[in-house]
This record gives sequence, structure tokens and C-alpha cells, in this order.
Amino acid sequence: MKNAIHWLYAAHMWARYTSQTDQRLEHDVSIVVREESPWDSLREQIVDQRGRIEVKPNDLEGRGTQHPFYRAIYILSKTQGAVDWVSGAPLGTPQEGAYKLHSHHIFPQSLLYKERYDADNHLHRKAVNEVANRAFLTAEANKTISNRPPADYLPEVEESYPDALVHQFIPMDPALWHIDRYEDFLVARREIIARKMNEYMDSLIAEKEPVKERPLQELIVLGESLSLEFKSTLQWDMIEGRVNKALRHSVLKTIAAFLNTEGGVLVIGVEDDGQACGLERDLAALDGSTDKFRQLMAQLITNQIGPEYARLAKIRYELLDGKTVCVVGVDKAPEPAFLTGEQGKQFYVRVGNTSRALDPEQMHRHVSMNWD
Repeated sequence: MKNAIHWLYAAHMWARYTSQTDQRLEHDVSIVVREESPWDSLREQIVDQRGRIEVKPNDLEGRGTQHPFYRAIYILSKTQGAVDWVSGAPLGTPQEGAYKLHSHHIFPQSLLYKERYDADNHLHRKAVNEVANRAFLTAEANKTISNRPPADYLPEVEESYPDALVHQFIPMDPALWHIDRYEDFLVARREIIARKMNEYMDSLIAEKEPVKERPLQELIVLGESLSLEFKSTLQWDMIEGRVNKALRHSVLKTIAAFLNTEGGVLVIGVEDDGQACGLERDLAALDGSTDKFRQLMAQLITNQIGPEYARLAKIRYELLDGKTVCVVGVDKAPEPAFLTGEQGKQFYVRVGNTSRALDPEQMHRHVSMNWD
């Protein structure tokens, strides 16, 4: 559970889904489908996108209340046991049926604009309103404090409620509470917030969970989707009762589509409705050997898609209703993958729960959106 919370907070802070939303959701869903404990893999996607999960002090500079960091600071304040600076009530405590937190300017806007900043200057407004100059208080507390200088009222808060300032990350050097030290106050508070945020996030994943593939039965319940497909056979023709090598193309088409989209899982030996039919007849044509089946799959991918893609298709076997099935976990390819067949080279992607060939114009758009 803590791993899930860590990923959720990280995805929120770093705005994982504010752009290319569909593409990123598809990619992350495919990870969830493949792995029983997907949290490390999901976090890696945030690192690939943003470069890191760790928060640095300068990440907070100029950030306003609309930025995800602001909401993250509120959550962090609650975990630290923050209280209202006038009533002493813990943040979020209902009072007389109506309780709403206000975003309190620690250094009042009126004083900053009067003595240090120009209200008509965009950069000055960002400095006055950034998250490092905000605390979370009740409406009553916000009104009570009003536009008093922090050098006047912060000592009173600390006297009335020891550690109340610390729990909202206020630098405890009184020299920083004066209006002429405002910029130094911001620098110090950003450092505290970043450090506390990283400490809290690290505490959620003190012990990493091992990566486990999602159990087959759970995959079957999910049903076919963008990142999951069932095939009854690799090459055994159930109607004609013989090996039919032309059937291999359907399996390879799905693998190529997964490579070109966001990865996925192919289950061979299962009907479209999720009923197990097993690999027994496919295996019988290969002397009953699962090793030979694995080798054949790797050879087909190597010959018809490319040797560099074979390592991206991880094969395992499981029993479903007493029958052997093959589960192929396919990662997204680092570059476009083409399937060679009777019609030459074709480019496949996943569309809904199907694999579809794209024409040259569609392929160009897809490649430019996913690899350029």
C-alpha cells in the first residue's frame, strides 16, 4: 500500500498525466497489467519523464497555489501533525460543521507590496505568492493574524503551540522573520520543505517490493484490452487438425503491435472468451517440449521482426484449468518494429483490443508522436 501511495504522490507532484495523457496512461496501464507489484516500474516512468523524483529547493521557486507542489505540501503538513496557529486544532478538524482551510501569506501581501515589491510586476507577484510564503490556517486564524508582520505574530504562535511552526516548515531563526529578510526566508523554507518531502517519500518505500508478474488467473479476469490479448494457438489449425504455419502471423502481428504501442501481454492457449484450450496440440507438434516452443517463438520474432526485439518478449508457462498456456510479456520497443510477411513489411499498433496495420501517413504520425 505504501508503494502505491508513493507512486500516487510522485505522479501528482511531477504532473505525470498533464500532457500526452492518453499515451502515458496506456503505457502505465500496460505495466499494471503485466506486473503484480508494478510500483518500481511505474516510478521509473516518472524518472524517465522528469529526470528524478527527488524534490530540490529550486523546484519550489516561483510556484503558486495552482502547482501540484502546493497540494503536496498540504498533505505533508498533515503527516507532520500540523495545527491551526490560533485554535491549535489539527489541520482538517471539523469545527461546528463547517471547516475550510485558508492559504495564509506568512509575510502579508500588503506589507511586501508596500515595502519591497511592485504589484504590477509579474515576477514580483510570483515571489509574493509562491508556496514558500504560504501556510494552512482556518479562516478565523487568517483573519486574526491579518497583515501583521511575521516577526510580531510568529513568536506568539510558538509560545502558544510549541512546534506548530516546525510542523509547517517555518525556519526557526527569528532573524528571518523580518520583512528585509524575506528572500532569505524563502530560500530557507524551500530547503526545509524539499528535505522533509524527500524524507517522507523515502519512508514510504524503505523496503522495495520484488517485481512479480501478474498471476494468469487475474489476467484472464481482466479480459482482452489495449495491452492484453488471447490466442488459442500458435500454429495448430484446430479445424483442419494439422500444423498450419500461416497461423503464426496472427501471433507475431500482436507482438509487433505491442512493441509499437505501450507493450502488453499475449496469452497463447486461451480462447477469446477466456476459456483455456491449452497448448497441448501445439506442443505435440514439437515433441511435447516447452523449450522447443520457446525457441520457435524466439526464432519467429528474430526472423520476422528483428533479433533486437526478441529480448523484449519474455515467455513463461502457467497452468490454467489444468492446461498449459504460454504467457508472453512484451515491452515497448525503443524504436519502431516492422513485421515481415507475405505482403512485405507492415507496421502494426494496438487500437482498442485489436492489432491494426497503419498506412505510411498514419505510421509517420505514430512514430513522430512516440519516438521522435
